[in-house]
Amino acid sequence: MVEQSAELTGSALASRRLNHWGDTAPRFVRIMPHDYRRMLEAQAKMRAKGLPPEEAEMAAFLENARDEARVSGN
Repeated sequence: MVEQSAELTGSALASRRLNHWGDTAPRFVRIMPHDYRRMLEAQAKMRAKGLPPEEAEMAAFLENARDEARVSGN
C-alpha cells in the first residue's frame, strides 16, 4: 500500500518510508474490529476441530451470535 501511495501520489513521505522500510515496517500496526477478530479466532478453533472451512465459518457465526462480549461491545 505504501508503494502504491508513493507511485500514485509522488509522496515524499511514502518514498522515505520505503527507503527506510527496515525501520518503518515494525511501526505499522494492524487495526481490526473486536467482532472480526473474534470471528477469525472462532473459525480457526472450528477448523482445528476438523470442520471444513464453510462449516467452520457457520459454526463460528453461530457461536459468536450467542457471545455476550459481542452484545456488550467489548
